[in-house]
Amino acid sequence: MKTKKLLKIVGVVFLLFVLFRIINPNYTKKVFVLDCSDEYKMSVFGREYEGFGYHNSKMDIAKCLCEKYLKTKEKKYKSEIRKIITEFELENSEYNMTIEKICTDREKVFFYWYYE
Repeated sequence: MKTKKLLKIVGVVFLLFVLFRIINPNYTKKVFVLDCSDEYKMSVFGREYEGFGYHNSKMDIAKCLCEKYLKTKEKKYKSEIRKIITEFELENSEYNMTIEKICTDREKVFFYWYYE
């Protein structure tokens, strides 16, 4: 009796897992930094290249922060830009220079990742 019940539970869990794996629903994540935000899509059983969405969203946020920094010169934007540079290990590149230069060349510095 207990074996049948256990087999039914395992069967239902397995069936739900297979069904969920086939459907693989997508969801949207939002990233906020100060007054800049972006969103990207992921799936529950994500593929390895879906991590690119997070990276590319952070690059968009960095570009937004740069635009705001160039207009206002506020330190809060500068520190957040530095955090993104550190997070993605861009500080060891040729762009370890002033924030003004980084923001001027933001399209080159904050580049997107692509999956081929």
